[in-house]
Amino acid sequence: MPGPGSRHKKGAKSTKPKAARASASDKPSAYDAYVGDISEAADWHLVVTILCEAYDLPDLSTRGGLKKVHSNFDAIYRRIEDAYSKYDNEKLRAGIVGIYAKMSVDSLLRNKLFERGLLDKIMPLLNSHSCRYLALRSLVTVTHHGGAHIRIEIAKKASLILTKLIEDNLDDDHICQLAVATLSHSVATVAEGAERPADPVTLKTLDVAHILHAVMHSIQRPTSTSYAIEHALELCKYITLHCASAYKSCPDATRFLIAGLRSKDWVFRCQSMGALIHLHHKEAEDDQRQLDPHKFFAAIQSGFPDHLTDVIMDYGMGRSETFITLTTARDFQDAMFQVVKDHDLHGLGLKLAQFILRTEFSITDGTFQTEDPHTGKLSTMDLGLPFRMWSDALPHCARAIREQKNPAEIDVADILDIKYAIMKRRISHAVELAKTGLRACKKGMKCKFTSPFVRFQLMQRAVEHAADMGVTVLQESPRTGQKRWEEGIAFLMSAMEDAKTYIDQAPPDNRHMKNMLYWYIILTITMREGEISSDLHDLSDAFGKLKIADEYSRFIGVPPPQTCLRLTKETVVKLFREAIEQFSETISRTTTRYKAHEVSPDKLQDDLAAWLEDLHLDGESEPEPSCINPTVNMNHVALYRCSYCGNPSAALRKCSGCEKSRYCDAGCQKSHWTDHKKTCKT
Repeated sequence: MPGPGSRHKKGAKSTKPKAARASASDKPSAYDAYVGDISEAADWHLVVTILCEAYDLPDLSTRGGLKKVHSNFDAIYRRIEDAYSKYDNEKLRAGIVGIYAKMSVDSLLRNKLFERGLLDKIMPLLNSHSCRYLALRSLVTVTHHGGAHIRIEIAKKASLILTKLIEDNLDDDHICQLAVATLSHSVATVAEGAERPADPVTLKTLDVAHILHAVMHSIQRPTSTSYAIEHALELCKYITLHCASAYKSCPDATRFLIAGLRSKDWVFRCQSMGALIHLHHKEAEDDQRQLDPHKFFAAIQSGFPDHLTDVIMDYGMGRSETFITLTTARDFQDAMFQVVKDHDLHGLGLKLAQFILRTEFSITDGTFQTEDPHTGKLSTMDLGLPFRMWSDALPHCARAIREQKNPAEIDVADILDIKYAIMKRRISHAVELAKTGLRACKKGMKCKFTSPFVRFQLMQRAVEHAADMGVTVLQESPRTGQKRWEEGIAFLMSAMEDAKTYIDQAPPDNRHMKNMLYWYIILTITMREGEISSDLHDLSDAFGKLKIADEYSRFIGVPPPQTCLRLTKETVVKLFREAIEQFSETISRTTTRYKAHEVSPDKLQDDLAAWLEDLHLDGESEPEPSCINPTVNMNHVALYRCSYCGNPSAALRKCSGCEKSRYCDAGCQKSHWTDHKKTCKT
């Protein structure tokens, strides 16, 4: 069937006026007939129908119809362009633009049409009151299906006029939401990218702050729809990383993201969190990696403030990080002086491995020195050892251990090599040696003979791995699909649970306590779906622990660095109440279920919008409505967690007996069998 793809039953007669066919041999009166029909048409859908019938176009709502356009593109395009050039009729030209927009669902046709100036045909229609809706709908269709280069071109040429359309038509729901959607598709494509924006040159030419102000004003209207609000978030999540300065110049945009943490839509909350973290990425400081032993010991000698002493005593002085670090430093010095006497690198290596498993700052980067009696200057002593700096003993000790070829000590040598790589800041090499990752961390935490220090180190790495992976997954395009969303949320749930365990059980003076509290606060606000009060009193215990952790850090001479997480936490806490007051009504309109083509709860002025988005594939059943943010089934989220170690993954193996429990591998399944066999069908 030609045109918009009306599906009449066989034998049924169309009630629509039949247009005169246009061909090269038609007389002028034939052209005038269908042009006259267009002038008299009551709506845009009828305009497009007349044009499709006049030019004998195939059904553009089917794959087969688009294939026919492919096979005869030049002839079809020439016929349509002849009319576009011949008649100075705005309505006819707008209808032709609508047909081209529909063809743009197909990427190859879209590219051909853009090469022939489709955007130049759309732009003038934006200034026409009678054709503006069709032009905007065409832009939405083209940018929704368009490739990156086309979206970038639209951002270059249309972002300014779209921004002005929003500002001048805040009382028009259709204009605002269509303009916001087009800006979201196009500007986000310019700005997206992890290391650098996709098109940094174009990004510099865009007035991002101006765009944000207009979009924020638009979505705060009482009649703004979830469609517009979701697209506003899509824009925000892509521009926070590379346009942080412009973004911060629009405080409403930051408050919008913070209020988004209370949306009832899981994905909306998680994407808001990811955007807030990206917002502070460029200005953030690196986290603490080293401890100045001189400042540390000087602080200890000066004595802890009474309230910090009380906290450590309540936890257990012998279990505190401070006490373990002090005793390990003493034992380390004793071991180094012992090796001067016996030159036993194998024995030294076994001792150093024990120290490394006790505390993070176990190996001091000192040396053997002597004082010149005449000058008073210190000089390094040559004691016949293969190293001068104490840290350089690690690879020599590892080699000595491997030379003994004792299988029980191979892991000990690896521990020394990993520690040495960390101390020399060759982190990538250390990670390669350790084969670390979320799965390794989660499995390591279940080991019965792991030292408390190693367990907490694995736990904090598991939190950071899972949180980073969750944010990454949920910052991706919705086209990744529902299962991918559930996997991302499983990562974040795992991170929040481990962060809670860490802050409840780890020493209060552990240097990672601050980061774990940052993650716990941010994730709790995000994951608890609006349960957190606007004054955040639910998190008072976490804030109290963070205050203690900060005070301890400053006491030992390490002011808490302004890391990305710390800045994010501070921004959220500072603006949380006012963000909710300003945007709670807006955020309440976000939903997990709506069709991607839906523009408003009301029917559009005609059926053209539905036709532009409608595509049926020949021989296939009717497709399910696509969702920008699909519903997340929390029962399914559990399927992405190992039933034994809790590792979140999309590649778990099902128990063949009950087909419910899932495991990383045979090792996890075997370890869990003692408990699982009570409920397993087998």
